[in-house]
Amino acid sequence: MATSTLPASAYEALELPSETVRILTNPKPRPNSPASTASPNLLQNVSDTEQQLSLNESSIILYAELLLHIRTVTLYASLRTYHTRETKAQLSSNDTCITVTHEGISATIRLPIKVDGGGDAALSLPAQPPSKDLTLRLQIEEREGTDLLGGTNAEARKVNLVPWDGASLRCMESVEIACKNCHAVVVTGGKISGWRDLPSENWAEMMDFWHCHKPDEHHLHDHTHETSVGQKGYAAGNRLNATEGVGFVDLASVLLKEQDCEGAQVSNEPSQVASLVCKQCKHPIGTPDESSEGWRIWKWSIGVNSASMSLSASTTYSTQKWISARLLFLIENQGVRKFHVYPDIPKDATSTPSLLLWVFTPDLLFSSSVLSDERRDPTRSIKVFYQSQTFSPPKPGEPESASIEDVPFPPSLFEELKRALSDSQTLLPSTARKFQGWNVGLLERFDFA
Repeated sequence: MATSTLPASAYEALELPSETVRILTNPKPRPNSPASTASPNLLQNVSDTEQQLSLNESSIILYAELLLHIRTVTLYASLRTYHTRETKAQLSSNDTCITVTHEGISATIRLPIKVDGGGDAALSLPAQPPSKDLTLRLQIEEREGTDLLGGTNAEARKVNLVPWDGASLRCMESVEIACKNCHAVVVTGGKISGWRDLPSENWAEMMDFWHCHKPDEHHLHDHTHETSVGQKGYAAGNRLNATEGVGFVDLASVLLKEQDCEGAQVSNEPSQVASLVCKQCKHPIGTPDESSEGWRIWKWSIGVNSASMSLSASTTYSTQKWISARLLFLIENQGVRKFHVYPDIPKDATSTPSLLLWVFTPDLLFSSSVLSDERRDPTRSIKVFYQSQTFSPPKPGEPESASIEDVPFPPSLFEELKRALSDSQTLLPSTARKFQGWNVGLLERFDFA
């Protein structure tokens, strides 16, 4: 905006020195500066590298996690402004909840386990330096009548718990399989009369070893030996064959005969990676298994019901729990904790976006003040560090990494993995969403009922 000045004659009656009059009639130009705002941005002076609460997030985010192996509960509180003497943290009278109050706003979190407090107690917050992120470590106390941290439960929690194995399905009457997306029936109740567990992904190698080293059949002639092998459930070359009326179950899928899957069909989409879809909603639910002459139905895409359950809707589980089960299985059997996960790609593809995962904590319980209809805290999960990468198929003769396992995922499952990790970051305090160049996320895992 231009500034008006008076002529020199206007100052004659004041008898000012000539130098003063010259300055008044020839002011220095004002520097260009942005117009002031009526409502300044209070975050403008914050370094760009400092992580902040998003404007659509609550002004107080609470997160607590119990690390079972060290028996410690850590409480994190993220505030929109610096904490003051008026910022309070209060432990409930039953020692199971903490309420943080800051600038007249309160947030409450249910702790993963009961902590020592002895009644309605105020918790000490760090006085200096003032911060927007607070951390408290709490001494835990086992709730009366529970055995979460020791004895039988401690041993049971070491097991990679996965539902719908062969034994549990055999205990159900007239099992029905439905599409998780639209609830349409994929396999009608009673269609499958028998359920059998596959021992592991390496069952073929196990059969090779057993077949070559079994002493009591070495004397049989070739034809008699092949007949004996076939009667034991696997054919020549140790190839599993799908059987009508029988469901073969592994950790994350069910192998069935095509004739038993009345509600599924091969996708008509022009893709080089074949997939099975629900006939009604066309949602991906599996893949053809040519080597076994059957259809492999993914557990994360279905729901299960039976006449003995008396439920109107099928039982389903969140997809991320199946992903966690898969990663925990690989940790146990491959002895590594880093995985290069990529979507299944055609053989002629050169590269594809992927994720490098590092399962940092395989078992923890967490609670968050960020509510969700699909989650009831405390929630059992694994903590995963992850980075976006690009996967390229290894070239012939190229050595494989001994510390990182390449793991292909169906494209729809890979997208679900990305979404779950991204969404989980909203549960974490702002300062805990990064670690030395890694993003930090949570994946729920199966727990005891």
